[in-house]
Amino acid sequence: MTASSDSALPAVKRSPMSYQTLLVLYLAVVLLPWVLSYFEGLAIRGWYEELVSFLSIIGLSMMLFQFALNARVDALAGRAGVDNTMRVHTKFGEYLGYLILLHPFLIVLPRFIVAPSFALDDVWDLFIQPETSTGMYAWSLMLVWVLMSVFKEKTGLSYEAWRYAHSAGFIAIIILATHHAVTIGRHGRYNAWFDVMWVLLCIIAVALVLYIYFIRPLAIAKKPFKVVDCHKGSANDWYLTIAKDGDFPFDFDAGQFTWLSTSKSVFARSEHPFSIASSPSALPQISYVIRELGDYTSQLGKLKPGQRIWLDGPHGVFTQNARNAKGIVLLAGGAGIGPIMSILRELGDRCDSRPVRLIYGNRMIEQMMFLEEFDALQSKLDLQLHLVLEQPPKNFEGHKGFIDTQVISQAIDHSEHGCWDFYICGPPIMVKAVVKNLQKLSISNDRILYEQLGF
Repeated sequence: MTASSDSALPAVKRSPMSYQTLLVLYLAVVLLPWVLSYFEGLAIRGWYEELVSFLSIIGLSMMLFQFALNARVDALAGRAGVDNTMRVHTKFGEYLGYLILLHPFLIVLPRFIVAPSFALDDVWDLFIQPETSTGMYAWSLMLVWVLMSVFKEKTGLSYEAWRYAHSAGFIAIIILATHHAVTIGRHGRYNAWFDVMWVLLCIIAVALVLYIYFIRPLAIAKKPFKVVDCHKGSANDWYLTIAKDGDFPFDFDAGQFTWLSTSKSVFARSEHPFSIASSPSALPQISYVIRELGDYTSQLGKLKPGQRIWLDGPHGVFTQNARNAKGIVLLAGGAGIGPIMSILRELGDRCDSRPVRLIYGNRMIEQMMFLEEFDALQSKLDLQLHLVLEQPPKNFEGHKGFIDTQVISQAIDHSEHGCWDFYICGPPIMVKAVVKNLQKLSISNDRILYEQLGF
């Protein structure tokens, strides 16, 4: 099938907010309280005092707005994508941890310089003095909870227990930190509206958590789904199909994901994010490719047809919305074939005339899925398939190793690839490596879209 230069999908939907735009917006919002502090008319102090004030204000501001990034509020998540908001949440969560860790030491640092013999007593006073104790309690809890987030795989906690602890802990932290700010903060002493701002932001942050746990589940309960089938699609992957269990509106874009919960109660926080593998045309059924990696995924085979299942979504901006590429390269690693397959199936449904290149990597041939379907899609599309195996069998005709610059270079038309889109999905280490390989081939970042399996 020959592709024409004007066969690109028209931009029929609004382009999602880019990660860079979301980052700029987040920084502007986080810095706003600090900017407002200079409208209070307080005297400017020495550079060190102003630096500590700046770090204190943006630290609390970052902590408060972390809740908004994690709330899955449709107005934000639907525009920026949950995957992007979680990237910002995770990255600035690390910065916030460092900032909070340094906070009490920055306050007493001058004392260490001027009178070091009294400095340790000053640190201890921060814990026992009534006006500073709530801040130090928040600091101590923050240190523990940040370490739990960084090392969550080593805590031994289940995913559900970790989520409950994460939410409850940070509610306590934000209440203590806000109390600390309004009782000891300099700005609120002279302008009450500054303290009111912190209290209102704290109320909003706590309300967002309550929304996630108690309000959003009520909306999810009105749109139940049921299990149609769940079987092994490969040696390591489940192929789960669900369907709407009622008459209600539901739609998604190829490449998006949802949170699924198989709990009896919609209020149970036992949901897990999985990418959709089916085309929108398959509705009212939805299918997923789920790699067996842990306790939850290893139990998927116990799902029974007709069993109730809860779905939160769809989410994500790993789609063709508002794109105008002249060609498409799909790069999948392992279970990353899920959303890639959703996009590929949608292209097949439209008999899209653009060149499509699929580069699909796995460790072993037994982990490969959809090989027969790829053959069928080649009759509908200008599709070229490039299989990559780390441990290939004898007489394997594909690429041995990983998805490197060599296999990518063989797949693309170098005279046109500047106008092509590159979709990458797989484990984080694979995604990072493939992005670097694309950059080595001079692929511009605005042509690279990726989704990592896991947040």
